[in-house]
Amino acid sequence: MKRDLRRRLTIEFVMLFVLLYFAGGAVAMFMFATQLDRSIDSELQGLAAEVMPAVDNTQAGPSLKRWGARAQLRHEEMPFSIQLFNSQRQLLEEFGPVGHRVLSSGFVHADGDGDGPNPASLDDANLRSYFVEIHDDTKLSGYLQVQVSVRQRDDALKQIVLTMVSLSPFLALAVAICGSWFAGKAVKPVEETMELLRQFVADAAHEINTPITVIEASVQTLEATFDDTQVDGNVLAIINRASGRMKALGQSLVVLSRMESPDYPPPIDHIELESLAAPVLAECEQLAIPKDIKLSSQAIPQVTVLGNSESLERMLLNLIANAIRYTDEGGVVEVKYQVTTDWLTISVEDSGIGIPAESLPHIFQRFYRVDKSRSRNIGGFGLGLAIVKAVVDRHSGEIKVRSEVGKGSCFSVTLKRVN
Repeated sequence: MKRDLRRRLTIEFVMLFVLLYFAGGAVAMFMFATQLDRSIDSELQGLAAEVMPAVDNTQAGPSLKRWGARAQLRHEEMPFSIQLFNSQRQLLEEFGPVGHRVLSSGFVHADGDGDGPNPASLDDANLRSYFVEIHDDTKLSGYLQVQVSVRQRDDALKQIVLTMVSLSPFLALAVAICGSWFAGKAVKPVEETMELLRQFVADAAHEINTPITVIEASVQTLEATFDDTQVDGNVLAIINRASGRMKALGQSLVVLSRMESPDYPPPIDHIELESLAAPVLAECEQLAIPKDIKLSSQAIPQVTVLGNSESLERMLLNLIANAIRYTDEGGVVEVKYQVTTDWLTISVEDSGIGIPAESLPHIFQRFYRVDKSRSRNIGGFGLGLAIVKAVVDRHSGEIKVRSEVGKGSCFSVTLKRVN
């Protein structure tokens, strides 16, 4: 239990870390990208302010030909695309790499090769664009647009994402190690408390057996000593039944405590299914006869399972006895088997009262009874299915329940087979 709880806490801790890691990374990426965009926009605005004084207003519209000629004579490499548009937003001139030849603001895409002074495009990349109006006195004469490639920005963001993804397995491993250590520290007091509780239940159940044995012996002595005229036989029968119920309760608590104890040895015996199921079926046949219930079983397959014989026998006995107990007179209880390459499934199906859907999630809890009045009348404690679940879990198996009120229930247990 401690190991499973520790593993579960560690896994949840790692999953929470991974979720927070990538959520925080996404927020950080968004903020970083936003700041980069603001920096690029500020650079473009500065460039536009620097170029604007060189714009000449001519009859054809604004022109930067003289500025472009001087830049060409200086053999300046121009990383920016600089474009001039007339007042009708038609492209007049373009300098530097070919950009997006439409007035726009924000992210755009390069149009490809052109015929400007530097015909190379901006690597056919995404661009950041910014434009301002050009006025001749008070009249709008055109527009100046500047654009720059954001390839470096995109590469930087990709590199950050790649770094985050690459580091995540190592960080998750480190968090798993730390989480396992912290989970172990957190689980330790809980496990100590659970161990004390298990020990208390086992000791209390064991101590119950001593006075019960005394009561049973005393009842037998009374029955032998007094005849029916001296002592009412019903009184002795009541005492006998009560002591028997207490004894059964103590035995069930001992078994349940043993199954859930981490010190209980793991199942290692090779058990033939026939040697396990045949005696249980014979015993349960005697329980079915008084209620005129038909108990049938498919042919027991020649299968070997790995487990503890006593525990598996009690599990099967509890399932069949439970089916008989909650099936009315004249009903049917059937035991079926399904064998696959690696697994054996044992199903106990009855035509009994069934289990309401809202009770199904709770039926394996200790002392839980669907119909408390009926369970009390037929002698149930609500521990049978809890023992079944503990045995199945101890054998790393699986138990499933299918039930419908008024039509019956089917409990299916799947166990690992050896051959």
